Parts: sequence; C-alpha cells; structure tokens
Amino acid sequence: MNDTKKPNQHVMAFITFVTLVPLVYFIPDLIAHLLPGSKLLNVTIAVGIIVPIISYVVMPISIKVIARFKR
Repeated sequence: MNDTKKPNQHVMAFITFVTLVPLVYFIPDLIAHLLPGSKLLNVTIAVGIIVPIISYVVMPISIKVIARFKR
C-alpha cells in the first residue's frame, strides 16, 4: 500500500504561486521578441510553456521534497 500522504493543499498552492511568478514574468517577454504583433498568440504559447513546466517539473519535484521532510 502507498504510505505517502497527500501534500498539504496550502503548501502546494504556495509552491505554485512562487514558481508561477517568475515564469509569468519572464516567459511572455521572451516570446514577444520572437512573435511580435499577436498578443493572443503570445499568451497562448506562454501558457503552453508554463503549464507543462509546473505540471511535469515543479509539482513532481516539490511533492518528492515535501515527502522527504515529512518522514
């Protein structure tokens, strides 16, 4: 049976917030230099980059780190 507990929802929200701030700050500006003129396209591509970073990189790593501290 899996003995790892679900991480605290407030901690996960905080990690998401702290991670999103720099990503949302820098990525749209970087993309704007490559795709000038279309704000919708810029936002769509920025979100398409940010969401996988949060979902597949930040959250799995943070869950493993939190689980180590809970032992």
